[in-house]
Amino acid sequence: MYSLYSWGSPFKAEGLYSFDPACISIQTYLQLSKAEWQLHNVSSTSVSPNNCLPALTCGQAVIESGFWRIVEFLKSEGYDLNAGLDEEQLSQSTAYISLVQDSLVDALLFSWYLVSENFVESIRPRLAKLFGFPLSLFIPTQLRDHAEHRLESRGIHSVVTTETNTASESNSSTNTTFLRSKIPRIYLLAKDGFKSHEDKSTNPVYAQAKKCLDALSKKLDKKEYFFGAKPTALDTVVYGYLSPMLYPDLPQSTLKSMIIDEFPNLSEFCDRIHAQMEPPSMGPEQNWAAGVGSMVKQNALQFASLRSYSLPSTQDDPELASKIISVAGALGVFFGYAIYKGILSVPGTRSKTSVALPSQVISTSDILSVVKGGSS
Repeated sequence: MYSLYSWGSPFKAEGLYSFDPACISIQTYLQLSKAEWQLHNVSSTSVSPNNCLPALTCGQAVIESGFWRIVEFLKSEGYDLNAGLDEEQLSQSTAYISLVQDSLVDALLFSWYLVSENFVESIRPRLAKLFGFPLSLFIPTQLRDHAEHRLESRGIHSVVTTETNTASESNSSTNTTFLRSKIPRIYLLAKDGFKSHEDKSTNPVYAQAKKCLDALSKKLDKKEYFFGAKPTALDTVVYGYLSPMLYPDLPQSTLKSMIIDEFPNLSEFCDRIHAQMEPPSMGPEQNWAAGVGSMVKQNALQFASLRSYSLPSTQDDPELASKIISVAGALGVFFGYAIYKGILSVPGTRSKTSVALPSQVISTSDILSVVKGGSS
């Protein structure tokens, strides 16, 4: 039996078992190819030799990681969804997969992380619950920052608007905008007093996604799957990227409305595959405490290697002790204030079994495979 290590999911109630489209794609491939596999939700890429998820293992050995590598391995094992395709169809499949992985991911990231209402009211709370305390304090924000950086590097910017409802508000719009700019957005959103980064269908990121959806819709036409009556790798990828747009409920759901209203054959296609996606056999999940311990151990080893495996002493840095006390004190004040204000709560003790493979907490460099490139 294969073990698939995948980013976890805040959308299990909706029938999705990861928040990463690449991970969902491989899960779908394994399901439709009838392979025997078990799913392990992790919060680190350390199980993969190239720091990439999803990762497929057999026993304690990592076989392959990344979408294409896993597909090629499964093909050699006799689980080849593309077995019935000729060379021209294989070329078409590769081209469409590249189009999906490059074009649709930007729209998904924009909708999840840069539409403030979606991020504050839905995505951030779900991710915080998924990762748990204390990772919930910074992982959702890191994901948003990575998404924003990726989109800005591709020339995609969010549109900030201020809505006014009365003539008097319109006359004082300049002062209102100035005052609101001084108030934290999360507070304004909680009070329904301001909406920024609104989910407008006219945003260029949606125009790009619409071109991709139109091409996919025409390719699918009235067929059950993209190349006929049997699913292929292309079908798993399209489902992997469209399902996070269709099934989670968001306050502003331009992508979902666009797919259902303008490309109903794609919506029906996803529903057909969604109905076949049975809950996978679940392996032990990664314990956040083990992840934090692994991170501390790794950083300690890295620091020791830089100092020729010698620990720092007060002779090297006479102020070292006071620095450590200052940092510890600052952290104590921060967590105390956060708990007092209700920004976070300490979860109850839960019994979990750690993943058998070595693990470490998420780092900034390995946050989300889709953010770093959209494909593997």
